[in-house]
Amino acid sequence: MDSRRMAASPPFETTVGALLAACERDEPDRIILTAGDRQITIGEVARQARAIAADLVGRGIGPGDPVATMLGNGPNHAALFCGIAMAGALWIPLNPQARGPSLAHALGVARPVLAYAHQDAVEPLRTAMPDGSIEILVTDGWRFDTHAEPGEATLPVIRPDDVRTIMFTSGTSGPPKGVQVTERMLVASAAGTALASDCSDGDVFLMWEPLHHIGGAQVLVMALVHRARLVMVERFSASGLWPTVRAEGVTKLHYLGGILEILLKAPPRADDRDHPVEIAFGGGCRPEIWRAFEARFAIPIREVYGMTEASSFTTINRSGTVGSTGTAVPWFEVALCGDDGGAVAAGAQGEITVTTAYPGLFTPGYLNAPEATAGLLRDGRLHTGDLGRLDADGNLYFLGRLSDSLRRRGENISAWEVETALAAHPDIAESAVVGVAAEIGEHDILCFVTMREGSAFDPEGLAAWSRDTMPPHHVPRYWKAVASFERTPSQRIRKDRLDRDLATATDTAPARNRTP
Repeated sequence: MDSRRMAASPPFETTVGALLAACERDEPDRIILTAGDRQITIGEVARQARAIAADLVGRGIGPGDPVATMLGNGPNHAALFCGIAMAGALWIPLNPQARGPSLAHALGVARPVLAYAHQDAVEPLRTAMPDGSIEILVTDGWRFDTHAEPGEATLPVIRPDDVRTIMFTSGTSGPPKGVQVTERMLVASAAGTALASDCSDGDVFLMWEPLHHIGGAQVLVMALVHRARLVMVERFSASGLWPTVRAEGVTKLHYLGGILEILLKAPPRADDRDHPVEIAFGGGCRPEIWRAFEARFAIPIREVYGMTEASSFTTINRSGTVGSTGTAVPWFEVALCGDDGGAVAAGAQGEITVTTAYPGLFTPGYLNAPEATAGLLRDGRLHTGDLGRLDADGNLYFLGRLSDSLRRRGENISAWEVETALAAHPDIAESAVVGVAAEIGEHDILCFVTMREGSAFDPEGLAAWSRDTMPPHHVPRYWKAVASFERTPSQRIRKDRLDRDLATATDTAPARNRTP
């Protein structure tokens, strides 16, 4: 059996470098990356990666030494990832737009000894590490030297359970945590990508996901195993997506956060169904968006659930049950736990927890954060911190973060549930709900909304609509209009950046319910 096909099943006994070497041996001329007008082969990527690895070894950088990249997407960034892996160094991919305290925090946790950075990121790096402890090599994600020579170097032996990268979480409600991701976990995440997308030889993926996110790294590894071609773009572009999809014959499309909503906002076109895409897979698709997207573009939605800490993919919806994230991948089991740690009743809400019969598929922990690690991994079970419920068929329904839930009038409320209900309002483009201290009891609900073009912000009208369509304890009391939401690289709303000052919000509670 092809060793790369074996890598698609647990226990995932291989590494990124071994996969790249096998591909170079068997099919060096296969095109793996399309970047602009360039077609880049496996052999070219492998040659450049070995040159990078040799250079790192020549600099005295070896196993476990942290090396950062602060670059956009592109074939050079992909080769750097592979080269850092081959040298056994610890890859620290950082958002090239990172600035200030969040960047200083990540650098303080990871303490890289070397950084490959775009010119625009050099000054923020130096400001965040004023002690000058990091050497910076200026490059970009796209520069790719097809004439790179590997040079002489003895590369280390790499093992599947070696920690290969530190992926920093989005940090929507606090400082980002550095998730330790092993070689085995990267290969498992690639297998999950292939399963979710029904990947087969010759498939073409639009690679818009940033390489500083697990979504970018896993699709690159998947292309090595499953002979897919990746069409790399520097960033997601709603206006450029469909022309690129048609020109390059893209067959599989990945989505996160609000990307499907963004595509639906464009005016309908006669050629909306004229494309080669067979499946759109990802996370964060609400039921009403699900139905609208499938109806308009004739692309089946395949919703998934997972987190970087558990090799990215935990459940995949292969049945088409709208609203569900599906059932567990073959190497995991999912259960819901109550506040006391015990199992919840069928159909009830609980914390999503994950177990596995295969060692090494959970993160070894958060880098230099033992307390957070202890809260994540308990008694062989990974506690996700997410709220969900299971139906009679074992389908998982994601209900939001436990930290993004609130308690009102004795009722537990998921912000996700309220936001999903508000998405049905014809004038609301998007909403974000948070809990604020109530005058009496636990929480009141503060809702931030962006209005559709041409629609006026009418908080009293929004509250009246909510009272007619939502459970009483789900109806927001306070409302604020915002022009747009600040987002993480995976397109999640940064709720920690929302202005919760109630002096600038509209209170729509009936006067009789207000404390004098």
